[in-house]
Amino acid sequence: MSPTARLLLLAAAALAAAPEARACSVCACGDPLLGATDPAAIAGRLRLQLDTEYLTVSSAEAAGEPRNELTQWSWRFNAVYRPLEELALTLTAPVTGKKLQPGDPAAGHGSSLTGLGDLEVAARWALWRGVSFGARRSQELAVSAGTSLPSGSWKARDQAGDLIDMHGQLGTGSWGPFAGIHYRLEQGDWAGLASLSGRLRTESALPGGDRYRYGDALLWSLHSQYRPARWAALDLGLDGRWVEADRMRLAGQAREAVPGTGGAVWSIAPGAYLNAAGDLWFFLRAQLPVVKSLRGDQDVGATVAAGVQLQLM
Repeated sequence: MSPTARLLLLAAAALAAAPEARACSVCACGDPLLGATDPAAIAGRLRLQLDTEYLTVSSAEAAGEPRNELTQWSWRFNAVYRPLEELALTLTAPVTGKKLQPGDPAAGHGSSLTGLGDLEVAARWALWRGVSFGARRSQELAVSAGTSLPSGSWKARDQAGDLIDMHGQLGTGSWGPFAGIHYRLEQGDWAGLASLSGRLRTESALPGGDRYRYGDALLWSLHSQYRPARWAALDLGLDGRWVEADRMRLAGQAREAVPGTGGAVWSIAPGAYLNAAGDLWFFLRAQLPVVKSLRGDQDVGATVAAGVQLQLM
């Protein structure tokens, strides 16, 4: 396959891993279109992906208090359609399971929810490409834009009838538009990627006139890839995010920052890809936090994702 063709296919694959509806303000890390680092790109106009992701986070209302523990397991279905060589469109539908365990059982009931999360739509457009066949080098500069949709439930209540904490809800109840810029350099069996994106959040309307707003975020990724064989690829990167604190506005009161939300995280992000047969690929990725500068008393654990990709046409 020529360098130009490979580059076009990788551009389409950039939309294969748009983020699912992560209701937690400290979970999203790195490029919102992380699939731009995906060397499992294959020819074709329509591509499907199914993956699963596991993550844990914890936070406390104040320093010294018991932490609330959130465990999240998501299944994501993703479809990528490329009507033009320069343009790729994606739709991501997550089914999410969330278990929220309060640090102090006397302070409230835990919750366990499973269902549809926030859908996400996105697009990526390649602005410029440069190819040097003699040097086996190709480059691309692209822009992306998309948004999450308030499709997941965000007003669920626990057994006592109390509204579950927003971080334990399946959806955010808000729109989450984002935009970014991406650069890719491919040289022989090696490739490098750099990206920078920003995500905004709208307010979520809660019962009784209350309002909740997740923090706006700045996301970045730096990745390097090596293909020792046509059927395998290795990836190693650095993903990060900085996000503002969430804001809560009770009815008739001023908006205030939510304790235990917001901050910055840098994560080492290894990945491996295997071409099992024909147009079928398996992959395993992780984000391992190494630098945490979080607001208040909170923590975020490793994120692990695994899945399968298949070309249909």
